[in-house]
Amino acid sequence: MHRLLHWPGVQRRYKTTEKHPKPIVIVGQMGSGKTTVGRLLAGKLGRPFIDSDQRIEDVTSRTGREIAESDGVAVLHSLELSALLVALEENPDAVVAAASSVVDRPEGRDAIREVICIWVDRQPDESSGPGEGHRREVASDENLERRRPIFRDLADVVLSGPGGPGDYVDRAVASLAR
Repeated sequence: MHRLLHWPGVQRRYKTTEKHPKPIVIVGQMGSGKTTVGRLLAGKLGRPFIDSDQRIEDVTSRTGREIAESDGVAVLHSLELSALLVALEENPDAVVAAASSVVDRPEGRDAIREVICIWVDRQPDESSGPGEGHRREVASDENLERRRPIFRDLADVVLSGPGGPGDYVDRAVASLAR
């Protein structure tokens, strides 16, 4: 069993102190810019950055697209949830770019409720579609719009509207300072 798949069944209660701030989880649709925003935000805040997709690749030596094609989307979604939970357990001050599927399961939503959640609410970037990297084609029976109300419910900060990743990070930092 990969370390990625290990999650000790105990919910962590994150205590915010100056020395140990709450983790930040970035959520949003596949291709919405979570990794870019997360990486920039982590740099600006001086925190470690973890990309769930990269963590899965590092552990399995396969992209999310390859896992979905060979083992099915349900297996990929389980790995995505596990990647988030382990990242939060091992790095309680990190900024984590989470796969959008983590909100589909109660344990993912419960974990996100314990941290600071930032929702990147924008349409997927057309320049980095499924043909590149880890992204996969979305199946016709997958209704990704059903996640929007869940993202809205979980989000402490919503980043939407005009501007690029730098603008979003500036808005996030300002919101976190309040």
